[in-house]
Amino acid sequence: MSTMMRILLIAGSLLTAGYVLRRVRKSRMRTEDSVFWLAFSLILVLMGALPDLVTRLADLIGVMSAANLVFLIVIFLMIIKLFLMDQRISVLQRQAEETAQAVAVQRRREQEKTGPEGAGKDRNGE
Repeated sequence: MSTMMRILLIAGSLLTAGYVLRRVRKSRMRTEDSVFWLAFSLILVLMGALPDLVTRLADLIGVMSAANLVFLIVIFLMIIKLFLMDQRISVLQRQAEETAQAVAVQRRREQEKTGPEGAGKDRNGE
């Protein structure tokens, strides 16, 4: 693995870790998400700091070069993160639909209670 690739890995991962920690301190990122990104940064630092380990692992697995292995690992981790985010989005969409349905039922019940004289009025009674 070239020296420039090692420097980019380490610098990029340290910048990512710093950004994540800043977001956590400002309460703009969930702890579960920050753990993933900090672990991801640590993996990149290790790959940049220990190129011989990456080269040996690439030879063991049969990957042509250490750089290809780094890209393979990054892509694999991003696919895992994408899958986890997709699961969370599905749960949130289901919750949003259930909430919208509950609100619609509640509004319908309120309209039925007020009767026809309440029809056509908005929330302010106008």
